Formats: sequence, C-alpha cells, structure tokens
Amino acid sequence: MRKIVLTSTILIVIISFLSVSFSPGKIKNRTFYTDTLEEERFKYMNEVLASIKGKEKMNVDSVFKNIQLFKDSKNFTAEHFLLMMNIGWGKGLGVSCTYCHVAGKWDSDEKQTKHIAREMYGIRQMVNDKLKTIQGLQSELPLINCGTCHNGKPIPNKEW
Repeated sequence: MRKIVLTSTILIVIISFLSVSFSPGKIKNRTFYTDTLEEERFKYMNEVLASIKGKEKMNVDSVFKNIQLFKDSKNFTAEHFLLMMNIGWGKGLGVSCTYCHVAGKWDSDEKQTKHIAREMYGIRQMVNDKLKTIQGLQSELPLINCGTCHNGKPIPNKEW
C-alpha cells in the first residue's frame, strides 16, 4: 500500500510539473504563466538540502519536524519531499517557499496558508481516489493535482 502511495505521489509531482511547464498558451480561459519564482524556490531548497547533508536519502519524517501528510511513509525520502514541495506545490501554485513557511523556521505552523495546503492535499487525494472508481472514464491515469485548478496561481481563476 505504501509503495502505491509513494508511486502515486511521484506521478502526481511529475504530472503537475509537466502540466504547468509544458502546456500550450490558453485552454478554456486558462492563461499559462512564466515561473518567476523558480530561482528563489531552488535557493531555499538548496539551503535546506545543505542543512540536512548526509540525510537526504532518509525517510522524510525522520529528518524533518512537523511532518503530517507523509508521517510514517516508508521510502519517502527527505530529498524527494523537497523536490515535491518545490516543483509540485510551489510551481503548481506559482509561489515560493515563504508563501506557506517562515524562512528558517520550516516546521512552524504560523502561516494559515500551510494549514490550507494540507487540507487541499487531502481534498486532492479524495478526488483522485474517486476518479479511480468511475466506470468508463476515458483515461489510463485519471488524476488531478495542484496545477489542475491553480494553474500556477495561489488562488484559481473564478472563470474556471
């Protein structure tokens, strides 16, 4: 079961990255964007990676404090978690790390946006679980991700 969750999470990150990075100009009133915060996100990610040097391949919850979504996840490494936060969530929402986190106090729950992100991740999981049960759905891998609705913006367009 844990391998399925890990595999699904990896696929979601890849699909999220591809859907935001390589989609054509406009589809259904959705304007795609240029990622101006990528450099800043990688700067923070590399700072955190430097602070955990030698622990990158350890399970995420044994390296970082206050892990809630992936607590007790086997084979979910700290390095993978940072990449997922950067490319999957940061890029999918068009934000930098400090949108949800206090720089240097990454485990803090001070920002409301961090709580919202956790709740949204749970909703995403519920929808993806439901998509798997729809008979006749014309998709080999029906999934939604942050980029599906947010399209690189912290708050999705109302027209969507």
